[in-house]
Amino acid sequence: MIASAIAFRNLFLHKAKTLMIGTIMCLGIAVLFVGNSLIDTAVNGLERIFVKGYTGDFMLTGSTVFPTTVFAETSGGEEVVPHIRESAALASFLSARPEVGGVLPMLSGKTAIGLGEQVLGDLPMFGIDIDSYRKFFPGNITLVSGSWPESGKGAWVMLPESALRKLGGAGSAPVGPGSRIILSAEGDQAGTVIREVTLCAVFRFNQNNRDLADMGLADADTMRDLLGFASLRDGPVVLTAAESAFIASFNPDSLFTDETPATAASPAETSGAGTGATASPAATGATPPPGAAADPASATVSHPPEPAWQFLLVSVKKGQSASRTMAAVEKEAARLEVDTRVQGWVESAGTVARTAMTVRLVFDLLVSIVAVVVVIITMNALVVSIGERVAEIGTLRAIGARRAFVRSMVLQETAFLAIIAGLVGLATGGLILLVLSRVGIHAPNLFFEALFGGPVLVPRVSAGAAVKAFLWISALSLLSAWYPTVVALRVKPVTAMQSD
Repeated sequence: MIASAIAFRNLFLHKAKTLMIGTIMCLGIAVLFVGNSLIDTAVNGLERIFVKGYTGDFMLTGSTVFPTTVFAETSGGEEVVPHIRESAALASFLSARPEVGGVLPMLSGKTAIGLGEQVLGDLPMFGIDIDSYRKFFPGNITLVSGSWPESGKGAWVMLPESALRKLGGAGSAPVGPGSRIILSAEGDQAGTVIREVTLCAVFRFNQNNRDLADMGLADADTMRDLLGFASLRDGPVVLTAAESAFIASFNPDSLFTDETPATAASPAETSGAGTGATASPAATGATPPPGAAADPASATVSHPPEPAWQFLLVSVKKGQSASRTMAAVEKEAARLEVDTRVQGWVESAGTVARTAMTVRLVFDLLVSIVAVVVVIITMNALVVSIGERVAEIGTLRAIGARRAFVRSMVLQETAFLAIIAGLVGLATGGLILLVLSRVGIHAPNLFFEALFGGPVLVPRVSAGAAVKAFLWISALSLLSAWYPTVVALRVKPVTAMQSD
């Protein structure tokens, strides 16, 4: 108690040193508070845009060597992102978890759009089930014209306003809902694929990000056609019982030997001794699949295919841990022996989000440098202050003050100063943020516009940034008081009698 009283009194007794050290601490906290709030505002804005509008909290993709964005871009340059094996089983597993808010299967790729034979440019496209998409991203899209397509009712496309401007300026006839649009894509798997679809609506995303506004939406089957995946448009594959038996018992190794494949039926077997009958599965040595009819000549077997999806976007409920759910789905994929990639929203968002996180790391590095400077300046100031108070400390030691008392006095003096300077610094930083929130910070170019999540960054006071700045400076101030305390403890009681 006595040490605290003396420490608090010393703040006013040595006003010059208190003002100098306090100003350093105050500016340090204000800079940290404002800087971290700006970075947190930008990152939170990007997270809101992507998580609520494009990526979900995390996503699953097909097996790729490198991370893949939701726009089907990989750092390794794969032509087409592969589909997810056992996507239905993984989606069911995720939907059954109580912390999962929703699961959205999706396809993504680059297409070319045109009118008739005229190609007007490239357009990135999401292949979706429209009902599932609207449920997963409610209120994410505003229709400018046209109407929502009906799920499962033929091929359709929805274009953003920017793409409509390209089309409207190229043709003689006006382009709008109901127009026939040509979509094409070229890949290694399917070659050049061309599809004519109906433009059902023109829309815009309810997000302020220019780099992300040029995404089109198409029905999933059209995207499967363009990407070279099997389409479900024609329904399930129907095979005869003989064809199913042949596939079930076929040995691929027989293609590389001179022997006649065991599963291939001879002419006599397939001709029915000249009667034209089709050989039964028993004649080929194959077991008829379940559900096959007794008459193999007319029997058919329906094999409902599993739809191909490149991505499963996952949202978690508020307050739940996305990382814990990611770990759980990785274990489930391993159990199913499915080689898939599970990644967070930053990797899924691509360059813009990674740049924002890099800027945050760079800023943290700059903060560390500023912190080191603050420690050095504060430590030097405290050393000078202790040197000028040798007589005071020596007198305290001479009248019975122990080392622990002196140590407590110096540290508490620094702590009091850090608290007062910290509160003033937080108030100063809050005032700066209030002014910036009124005027906003305008992006000077497209890079900063993407980084800000819009043309203007409106800073918000971040409670986390305030606590972080206060604890950071307080801890560093106490650390900087360590060496001056050692100096103070070296003062001997006899020094008091030798001072003026």
